[in-house]
Amino acid sequence: MQPGEIMAMLAEGRRNAVANSTAVAKIVLKSPPLLATLVDALTSPNKTIGSHAAHALLTVFKNNPELLQPFVGQMLKAFAKGQWETMEQLAKILPGLALSQPQQKTFLQRLEAVFYEGNSSIARTSAMQALSDLSKQHAAYRNASVKALKFALEQGTKAMQARARKLVQPPKGKG
Repeated sequence: MQPGEIMAMLAEGRRNAVANSTAVAKIVLKSPPLLATLVDALTSPNKTIGSHAAHALLTVFKNNPELLQPFVGQMLKAFAKGQWETMEQLAKILPGLALSQPQQKTFLQRLEAVFYEGNSSIARTSAMQALSDLSKQHAAYRNASVKALKFALEQGTKAMQARARKLVQPPKGKG
């Protein structure tokens, strides 16, 4: 499989659908050198390609997160670009990777900007979830997560409020 074929597969289907992203992820998992093409696709001017690439990367992450570690910097830049589908998926991926201290700080700042100033309810809810996930790994981010959860419960959309309630509840069987 060639990079151009990967891009063509990512371009197929509706932007808001998973389309060929699972098939692309399977190809990339079998041929990791194609991962660079997939990560580059996140910032494609074609928003359908970016959306499908983000979905494919989430599948790669779920199957072999170590493959994504060398691309943390590029994924942080793609997160900062602001396409909501990309932000939604990368908010699920990046907290699960090893971020350097400066990368953590950059990611935290961007998550807060998306959460407090973003236009997409889905991206804002995903940012809140990512803040919570980061705070579980790094105590330094606990205050930012608590502040976001409180804001969501008081002023968030219905979806944000529902997710915030789930995040503040103790896990079942431990509470």
